[in-house]
Amino acid sequence: MPMEDTSKSQDTPQPPTPIILDCRNKYESNVGRFVGAEPLDTDNFRDTWNVLKERLKDTAKDVPIMTYCTGGIRCVKVGAYLTQEMGFTNVSRLAGGIVSYDRAIHSLEETSGKVKSMFMGTNYVFDGRVGRQITNDALAECITCGNRTSLVSNCNNENCHKRMTQCQTCRSSFSGTCSDACKIRVLNQGLRPVSGIDDRTFFSTQKVISKKYQSLDEYSAAHSSSPPTIYDEILENTKAYFPSGAHMASGAQQGRLLTSLASMTREGRILELGTFTAYATACFLEGAANVAAILNNTYNGDSQMGPFVLSLERDRRAFTLAANHLQAISQNKGASELSRIRETQLEDLEVDSMTYKYKNACCQIVRVNDALAYVEALSMEDSPSMFSPFDLIFIDADKTRLLEYMEVFLTNDKILKKGGMILVDNVLWKGGVLGEQVDHPVGIDEDIDSSGKTDAEMKRSRRARKLANVMHHFNTNIVNDKRVEVVILPLRDGLSVIRKKI
Repeated sequence: MPMEDTSKSQDTPQPPTPIILDCRNKYESNVGRFVGAEPLDTDNFRDTWNVLKERLKDTAKDVPIMTYCTGGIRCVKVGAYLTQEMGFTNVSRLAGGIVSYDRAIHSLEETSGKVKSMFMGTNYVFDGRVGRQITNDALAECITCGNRTSLVSNCNNENCHKRMTQCQTCRSSFSGTCSDACKIRVLNQGLRPVSGIDDRTFFSTQKVISKKYQSLDEYSAAHSSSPPTIYDEILENTKAYFPSGAHMASGAQQGRLLTSLASMTREGRILELGTFTAYATACFLEGAANVAAILNNTYNGDSQMGPFVLSLERDRRAFTLAANHLQAISQNKGASELSRIRETQLEDLEVDSMTYKYKNACCQIVRVNDALAYVEALSMEDSPSMFSPFDLIFIDADKTRLLEYMEVFLTNDKILKKGGMILVDNVLWKGGVLGEQVDHPVGIDEDIDSSGKTDAEMKRSRRARKLANVMHHFNTNIVNDKRVEVVILPLRDGLSVIRKKI
């Protein structure tokens, strides 16, 4: 039997097997790749060159090397390196990358029916989709449960944004995040309640901040917490009853500061000199109620212990309007109820003292003819104590006697506790203190240019100069008083924060 001649097949050299290189990073090739491809498993593209040197160091220069990447850009750089730097002579690439291949087979499916894809799994793309699923093959592991998946995404916690592969079940249960900690963070972002003094009466609205601001004052106001809506009604009522004096009310920014400072006191005990229409008084009452909540008080504050606001006012008409505002607050009436106050004709109250309860805090307003005489009587060492000492005192009245008030509060501790604070309003007096930097005797009346001014304007100019001088005289003296520490805040018309040393 003649034997089969196999010498030809044995002598014919077999073509070398092509090397198919996936030029993408590890996180990309993990979720999808061509059949038979060899991933470079790089963390960053810059690592590619060292990986190629090691992988191909013993490879013949004529071996076919086929490369591909997502869109055909990285494999151009790889091809140039293989030919120019490493000397390979048979290098090719997939033009347009996986994206182009995906389009091509999708087009064939539309014209010729089902086409078997040589790319398996998901193509990682650098847009909002993150991954474009080409076949249903699950090549990667879910980072949460370890099951196979082809879904790739970024952690929904924007401060983490970790790139990950996660199955649909875990993606749903973890809200698209990579861990329990990130899940809680994402859920908490949607749970930011805004509360005021009372859910029915005092509530804030979220600000929409999108405009351009012309000054730091305007910017600061826009980026500070809004006051509860009841304060808007107090301002509107003040404008209705005191149209020329409405500017004397504390206003939103200063009011929020007063509430914050009152909330930080030890017992929430505040003395206010100058109630006016109770804007600041309401802020202090809000802060006192916050202290009561922090201390978990089960009793109501009063004149002797616990959160308590005492406010003194001289003008009976202002006292009457303030009483109506505080009455509404104590009864938890809403902003709409307060708006009705300016639609009625208020009759001046004949009583000189009113007391109100709010939550576990108490507020008493007293009409006095001379607030300085009133507090001097309270400070007498041998007099019975009507009120236990206060944590904070706010002075917004009687500017010409500020230093006398200081002596009352600093001489002993019957009214102001050691370490307590005194707040003095209007210490910059519309910037007028800058013109009074040489300290004159209080009450000086220098010549003022009267050209073109009416008598009323002249009187206002003289009064403004006098009060600016008074405030400068006070600021100069109090900052040099060794019993206190002073910080002036350039808020509105200036607020001096004075701490009584221990």
